[in-house]
Amino acid sequence: MRYYMKEAVTDFHQMHFDSIQALRGVTALFIVLEHIRFLNCGAFGVDIFFCISGFMIMFSTHRDSSFFLRKRLIRILPLYYLMTVGTFLLLLLFPGMFEQTKAEPVFLLKSLLSIPFDIGGGVLQPLMRIGWTVNCEIFFYILFFIALHISHRFRGLLCSVFLAATVAAANLIPYPPAFLAFYGNPVMLEFLLGIAAYYAAWGLYRLHRKKAFPGIGVLLSLAVIFTCFAGLVITKPTINILGFRRPLVWGIPAFVIVMCAFLLSLYVKKMPRFFVRLGDASFSLYLVHYYPVMLLDRAVFDFSACTPQALLGTAVALAVSIFLAFISHTLIEKRFSGWLRNKLL
Repeated sequence: MRYYMKEAVTDFHQMHFDSIQALRGVTALFIVLEHIRFLNCGAFGVDIFFCISGFMIMFSTHRDSSFFLRKRLIRILPLYYLMTVGTFLLLLLFPGMFEQTKAEPVFLLKSLLSIPFDIGGGVLQPLMRIGWTVNCEIFFYILFFIALHISHRFRGLLCSVFLAATVAAANLIPYPPAFLAFYGNPVMLEFLLGIAAYYAAWGLYRLHRKKAFPGIGVLLSLAVIFTCFAGLVITKPTINILGFRRPLVWGIPAFVIVMCAFLLSLYVKKMPRFFVRLGDASFSLYLVHYYPVMLLDRAVFDFSACTPQALLGTAVALAVSIFLAFISHTLIEKRFSGWLRNKLL
């Protein structure tokens, strides 16, 4: 029995999750659609990304946690910094493009350091507004890094406690400072759901090895994924970026979607290559799509209503965003970040 369990554990941590990578790709497309004004239907993609992040950070650090924080920062900071500096330059050259943000050097510095600040109207976001999720990721990595250095075995539990304590403090203190208010957003609890998904997937893998649920297969997993996505789209008008309703109404379905994507990996050995590659470039797609979409909306197509012109513009926006994402992924995420890894690791 001990030998069997040891073998199962070893096999689980040698798995490749093309299904989850394909889910990243699909999720990134929904976030692009969120910024097509007449659609405005994909903000929940962030919740799925946070859940996937918690899952994959736990999985990737099971065997090797050396240079964890350095690896993660090398992975995400180059593109985030490039887009942030680019936003600052756009603010200097075309200030009319932006409704609230101003080209203040201190804003640039705080954005680069992931320090929350009021960009106007009481909104706590960096210069590149969609970069708020990158700030959340970095804070999660820092908490996870601390947890790792306390106990590798209990890293998930400790990080979950840190996340829950941060959210509790932000919501119990009457007037929390900007830093705590931003990083105490209940949406941070979705990283905790990702950590829980890792342990749940590990358990399901063991059951799968014992053929404990042979009836669960591809069709059921896909049906649940489609149902959850439909529910997320339907509840879109009822969710605010703040508050505990979001991790409940969107976080739990995101957890279920990730679990079903994991189950697919047990049954389907090859996923559609395009979506897997899109998943590889999903971080680039998330960061580079916003300004091209906004430009197409204002200068070429009008995305304010569903018209033939807007539908054509949506197809163009998706094509342009995907094209730029693949270029960004190749040049920055693979080549430049690869060069940094060789130098710094």
